[in-house]
Amino acid sequence: MSGLRNTTFRILFILAMVAGLLPVAIAGAQDQPMADSIRVSVVAGAMQDTMTEIVNAYQEANPGVTVTLELEPEGGAFQALIAAGNQPDLIITSFGPQLGTLAEQGAAVAVEDLSGAAELLDRLEPASVQKLYGHNYYVPIGADVTLMIYNKALFEEAGLDPADPPVTWDEFLAAAEAIDALPARENGDDVYGTVFWNEALQWGGWYWNMLQPIYLNANQDECQLLNNLATDIVFDREECELDKFFEFTHAAQQFAPPTMEKNFFGRNIGMWLQYGYSWEPNLESAAGEPMVIGEDVGVAPVPVPEEGETAFTTFGGRAAVILKTTPEREARAWHFLNYLMEDENNLKFITELGYLPVITALNDNPYFQEPARQPFVELLANGVVPEQFATADRVAAALQGVYQGVVVDGSIPLEEGVTAAAEAARAAIAEQ
Repeated sequence: MSGLRNTTFRILFILAMVAGLLPVAIAGAQDQPMADSIRVSVVAGAMQDTMTEIVNAYQEANPGVTVTLELEPEGGAFQALIAAGNQPDLIITSFGPQLGTLAEQGAAVAVEDLSGAAELLDRLEPASVQKLYGHNYYVPIGADVTLMIYNKALFEEAGLDPADPPVTWDEFLAAAEAIDALPARENGDDVYGTVFWNEALQWGGWYWNMLQPIYLNANQDECQLLNNLATDIVFDREECELDKFFEFTHAAQQFAPPTMEKNFFGRNIGMWLQYGYSWEPNLESAAGEPMVIGEDVGVAPVPVPEEGETAFTTFGGRAAVILKTTPEREARAWHFLNYLMEDENNLKFITELGYLPVITALNDNPYFQEPARQPFVELLANGVVPEQFATADRVAAALQGVYQGVVVDGSIPLEEGVTAAAEAARAAIAEQ
């Protein structure tokens, strides 16, 4: 009886494949021997809940297959598991140096040679796919971008037009100064023109993702931090305009509180340049009542140095990586990943977890056509994936240490910022 069921399943599978009802990538993966069980690493909380539902549906569609979800190790480091030969088969992690570390270690599977990879990658937003060391080691699942949000009520109170947010750095600084001059609120809270997450400067290089749009706008995406081989920095070159980045953030900090203890959601901050799409739930817990994008909150690109220049953003989000195990387990992990990237399943993942689409066809989905989401979707094309080499994290952390001195506490003279940052970054590279 079981043989009859298996034969029937194969026939139905082939018929569905011929009819175009199944993705080509999954059909190709079916040609290879696959393990009956794999382990998938996820982040605790909402992702775990959403992935549980997707896994259950996958197991129903693939009788006899078991997909076990397990939580990402503390700190997101898989090195100890890999060293012990106990690594999961597929991990869902953040964009960033973790991906570069796994690639550099030879622990990740290069997906471009897998069956159906070209078709899958062609469906994705080009900006979201970055090769590491010459190979595609990850598949982006959901995106996040950084924009500016602003408090329309404070704009009006300061005599500014909420329908005409700042486009240039000079306009931003003028608006920040006007809002900063407003009187304290009834509860005694001061009003600030802008805010930066300065305490996060001590929490590792990941925070550079939130500062990077300002830097990219300064040099119009001519530079990131490292050369193409990640062997040395480039940000001290004249064309990278790090001096302009320091000058602008130093000026803006004068209209900001020292930390995020007073944050935008408290309604006493005029503008925030570091708002990502994944911050949307925080609007629900704003002071007094929820803040609504389009009504009392405006959304705009991060301002540029000069009018007419392009506003760039950091392309962050979630990515999937297949770790090297056995050919059979890798084939099953690839099969499951293709299932996760089917339009319907990916839409469930990104809408429930607060991400933007990386599958370009989903940009036209009604959910992402809503006015509150459109500014984020439109900016995806100008998204820049942060450098994901293992070296990038150390370099960004070193740069942030100098940023602290130049911009926040004034312990390093502004004119010495680029030189100090270059010295600190090269020292960090030398220590590896």
